[in-house]
Amino acid sequence: MRHVLLALSIAATLVSAGPARGQVASEALIAPQAARRVGLERMWFSQLSLDRSRGRVAGLHLHVSQTEAHTVFEVTAGDKRFVFSQHDRNTFGEEIGVEGAKKLADEKLAALKAEFEAGKKEGPPPAVSTHVVPRTTLYATSERGTVHALDAETGSTRWTTIVGDPRYPTTAAGANDRYVAVCNGSTLYVLLASDGTPAWSRMCVSSPGAGPALSEELVFVPMISGLVETFVLDDYKRPLATYKSYGRAMVQPVVSGESVAWPTDQGNLYVGLAHQQGIRFRLKANGAINAGPAFLAPDKVFVTSLDGYIYCVNKLRGNVLWRFTTGEPISHAPIALGKVVYAISDQGSMFAVDVAKASEIWVVPNIRSFLAGNDKRLYCLDDRGDLVVLDTATGSRLGMIPAGLLDEPLVNVQTDRIIVATSTGLVQCLREASQPFPLVYVQPDVAPVVVGKKAAAAKAGETGEPTPTPMPPAADPFAAPAPPAGGAKPGEDPFGNKP
Repeated sequence: MRHVLLALSIAATLVSAGPARGQVASEALIAPQAARRVGLERMWFSQLSLDRSRGRVAGLHLHVSQTEAHTVFEVTAGDKRFVFSQHDRNTFGEEIGVEGAKKLADEKLAALKAEFEAGKKEGPPPAVSTHVVPRTTLYATSERGTVHALDAETGSTRWTTIVGDPRYPTTAAGANDRYVAVCNGSTLYVLLASDGTPAWSRMCVSSPGAGPALSEELVFVPMISGLVETFVLDDYKRPLATYKSYGRAMVQPVVSGESVAWPTDQGNLYVGLAHQQGIRFRLKANGAINAGPAFLAPDKVFVTSLDGYIYCVNKLRGNVLWRFTTGEPISHAPIALGKVVYAISDQGSMFAVDVAKASEIWVVPNIRSFLAGNDKRLYCLDDRGDLVVLDTATGSRLGMIPAGLLDEPLVNVQTDRIIVATSTGLVQCLREASQPFPLVYVQPDVAPVVVGKKAAAAKAGETGEPTPTPMPPAADPFAAPAPPAGGAKPGEDPFGNKP
C-alpha cells in the first residue's frame, strides 16, 4: 500500500509540474488585449535558436541602416488602410519595385476616390502617402556562440550561425551595414551582415570585457585589462591602434557619427575618432562608470556615474558643459531624446533633466529600465518587471502591462519600437497603434573617412563597389556655421563656435 501511495503522489507531482513548465512561454508573451489597453499592438514574437537547457541569451543589439531602406506607399480612406511595398511580389514571384508599388497605390487611390465621389461620403477624401523605411536588424547572441539575425520590423529570421567554442563566453554583437562582429573567448569573429558568412577572425591582445562596436571602417574591442584594440574591417591583418584606458573596459563602446566612446570602472570616459586613429579627450568622473554614454546632436555626449552625477560634455572639446546630481548612484545608461536627458538611478528613481537649463523637470520612483519612447510617451520596466507608460511632460503613469518574466530588455534609443525578451530566447516587439511605420532617431553626422586598402582608390573616386545612397539627414537648427574657406583665421575657433 505504501508503494502504491508513493507512486500516486509522484504521478500527481509530475502532472501538476508539467503545465507549469509549458505555461512559462505563454506567460512571457504580452497579451494583445493588455497591450491595446495602453494603446500598443504586438507586432511580432519569435523564439531564438538556442538550447535553453544549456545556455541563455548573452546580448541583444539593434542596428538601423543609414544606407539601406525600402519605399512603402500607404493609401488611407476613412478607417481603411492599404499598404503597397516595393518588396511585394507579382504572380511570377518577382519584386514589383518602387514603380510597381506606386502604380498599384495610384490605381487603388483612383478606385477609392471614385467610390468616395459616387457615394458623396463625408470626411477627408482618400489620400496616398510615401514612407521610406530603413532596414533594421536585431542581432541576438547566446552564451554558447549562436548568432541570430532577425528582421526588426517583421520578426522573420534572416540567418543563424554559430561561432567559436560553446565552452567559451560569448559577448553581445556589434554591427554596421556590411559586417557583424562578436567575441567568443579571446577571439574576434567578423561575419557578413547579408547572410552570416564568416569574413575573418583574429585573436585579441587580451580578454574582451564586452561586445565590440563597429563604425563603417573600424571595429573596437574593449578588454578587461583596459585596452581597446581596433582593426580595419577591410584590412584586418593590420591592427590600426591599441588604446590604453585607466581601469577595466567592461561596457560595449558606443559609435555615433564621427565619434566613438567607452567608459571604465575607474570613472574615465574616453571619446575617440570613429573612422580613423585618434583620441579626442578623456573625462574623469568621481565614481565608476558602469554604463555606456549617450550622444545628442550636434555636439553633446552624456554619461552617468556611481557618484550620482549626470555629466553633459562637449564631444569635440571635452569640456564639461554642466553636471546634475541625483543624490543616488547610477548604473543605467543615460537616454537623450530631443531636449531632455533621462537617467535611472540604482534606487529606481527616473530623472528627467532639461538639456538647455540643466534643471530637473520631474522624477518618478520605482523604475528599473528604459525601453523606448517618443515626444509624448516613455516605455519602461518598473522594479517589479512590469511595462509602464509614462507621460514625457509630467512623468505621470498612463498605464501598465504585467510582464514579470521579461528579463532581457533592449534599451532602444534608435527607434520607437519596444523590444523585450526573456533569457530563454523569446523575443517580442510592440509599437503604438498609431505608428505603423517606425520613427527613426539615428541620423548620419558626417561622411565617413576611408582607411585601409581602399583609401587610395577612394581618393581617385574608385572603390570597386557600388556607392550606396545614404538617407538625407534631418536639418539641424543647432548646427554651428561652417568655418570660412581656407581655414580659420588666427584667434578664431576652427570648429566655428562662438566663444
